[in-house]
Amino acid sequence: MRILKYFPVLLLSTAIQAETVTLHVDSAKKSPSPDTSGDVIDIVLESESRQALADFTRDRVGRPIHLFVDGQLLTSPTLQSVIDTSSLRLSAGEDGFNGKSAGEIAETLNEGGALTLSDDR
Repeated sequence: MRILKYFPVLLLSTAIQAETVTLHVDSAKKSPSPDTSGDVIDIVLESESRQALADFTRDRVGRPIHLFVDGQLLTSPTLQSVIDTSSLRLSAGEDGFNGKSAGEIAETLNEGGALTLSDDR
């Protein structure tokens, strides 16, 4: 009779680290939406943040990203393409901006509030 010996197998796993990038806003303003009855937030990023945004979005096309303002989750869209621009327009989804108005968010960003993108909630 043959005896089989089992040796423990070491499984190596790579921990996936969530990545977060904080973008610096030059200006933000509330504007009427051209498509709905609601408002949008038009954002202009400082120049160094344009490259940070492009770098962050480059490897995440087709995956959800999460957008926070001062730590509050605003939206979690699926990224459709690389974002390589300094001008952004945020429109509220069905649930709005999590209880905040477009004007409140624009004001927060203009006062130095953090605009953060993450691939992890």
